[in-house]
Amino acid sequence: MSTLEMDPVFTAALREALVTTVKNTPRVRRRWRWRLGTGTVVGLTLVAGGVAFAAGVFSPPGAPIDTSLGGGVTAARTGPATIALGPLPAGATSLSLTLTCLTIGTFYFPNGSSQSCDATDLNRAPIFRQASEVVPLSPGVDTVTIKTSANASWMLQAVYVNRVTTQWGTNASGQTYGVRNQQGTPDLVAVFADQGNTGYVKESELNCASGGDVKSPAEALAWDKVSQSRNVSIPVYESDGTTVIGTFTLTNASGANAPTVPLSSLSLGC
Repeated sequence: MSTLEMDPVFTAALREALVTTVKNTPRVRRRWRWRLGTGTVVGLTLVAGGVAFAAGVFSPPGAPIDTSLGGGVTAARTGPATIALGPLPAGATSLSLTLTCLTIGTFYFPNGSSQSCDATDLNRAPIFRQASEVVPLSPGVDTVTIKTSANASWMLQAVYVNRVTTQWGTNASGQTYGVRNQQGTPDLVAVFADQGNTGYVKESELNCASGGDVKSPAEALAWDKVSQSRNVSIPVYESDGTTVIGTFTLTNASGANAPTVPLSSLSLGC
């Protein structure tokens, strides 16, 4: 199954710091993975900052607006490679990258995000083997590097864009809502719900469901162990932060087929 993995948005650093204080304690390193639907960008269950939204697609407050500046390059390579981008257009702030896997492998974008493809994906249409990222331009850099294994083949389309980040919304209760961006994380984070509709989850509940409120190395280790055998479902709200319209399942990367429990059933104190 083709997946796009991103570094954990919420509290992973805290849990990692707590766990690493336990000397000589074996630990399975895992990554939480936001569940994907069909498609590419639109399939991202968690609407993360840094993702380009096509016209007509759910684009919540705080999401970036990307304007293509034309030009760009398309290249196919095998193994890790660096691709020249060409002249920098006036007004360019970022680079829109769309990678299509041509073989089995894991492919790493410059910002650390990765796309993985298996044998099943190779029998699907190219759109189901694509992942898109928008990365900021670095001064004086006119190349882009994709890292992968020596035998993995891929195709990359790179286009210069001008990116403008919109402002979060604020509801009647004073809660901010939208997507995580340079401003940080809003009180209500935009998601695609399990039911296919769009809405928001409370950042505090998302943080709680991902184990962000552990307070000791022992709690961190216990959380890591128990989270391998379950997924956690949290409520999805309208932007008012009150009206429940669905659920969002936080899926453990090593427990995609594990049973799902509601957040309310966990004794987390958050």
